[in-house]
Amino acid sequence: MQESLFHQRPGAAETAGQPFVVAVGGLDPTGGAGLVRDFLTAEALGARAILVGTAWTRQDETGVKGVEPRSPDAVRASLTQALVACPLRRTAVKVGMVEGASIAAAIVAGLEAWRGPVVFDPVLGASAGGALFEGAPADLLPLLRRATVVTPNLAEAAWLAGLAVETLDHARQAAQEIFARGSPAVLVKGGHLSGPATDVLRSAAGERQYEGTRLPGRSPRGTGCALATAIAVGLARGQQLEQAVEEAKAWLAGRIQAAVTIGGARFL
Repeated sequence: MQESLFHQRPGAAETAGQPFVVAVGGLDPTGGAGLVRDFLTAEALGARAILVGTAWTRQDETGVKGVEPRSPDAVRASLTQALVACPLRRTAVKVGMVEGASIAAAIVAGLEAWRGPVVFDPVLGASAGGALFEGAPADLLPLLRRATVVTPNLAEAAWLAGLAVETLDHARQAAQEIFARGSPAVLVKGGHLSGPATDVLRSAAGERQYEGTRLPGRSPRGTGCALATAIAVGLARGQQLEQAVEEAKAWLAGRIQAAVTIGGARFL
């Protein structure tokens, strides 16, 4: 995989004040999730994307078949290079798939001199099945503490917090626990809750809940990637976290309604 992938639409001049997103994660060959979904989300929201790969994956709508991680040194160098190319005041970093402890440490090292916002979506596995992270919750703690906001789903929140997470109250407890472990803000996504799809945001400002409308049908692939990237775009625009989350969720709801089915899987 290349050191980094810089994209600009052919013939398009740079727009003054245009946000940048540096997306760090794995390559899903279907394009439904991972770096491709990050890129498409950033572009749809008017941001420019720089992509830093952490791994090649082999997966389809039936699950993960294999993972080929990059070397930690290559990930760190790629991230450092990508951040040098971006304006601090209108750039955010989005971190997705981290294959293991050494890659997580490399990302933290690559962010050492970075003072802008970081959104971390702790991807443990594909929605169709199969692991994308090998390690223990403690391996991700430095990255959790470095991120501006962490966006786990229910299963990821349960794993990170060491708690069963099946209800809204459980989600609130998990968000509080992850926050107490040093994450500046935690958004526990409630898409798999029974009843209303309520997300819980816990930060130094307290707790806020975002109740969404549950849409019929199978959930499209890559919704977690898209939400985290959309939040990153909002933060790069200078929005406060609460506003960035609210606008990202509204945008994603519209994309879910317009999702298409290809080869038995739904795509945003």
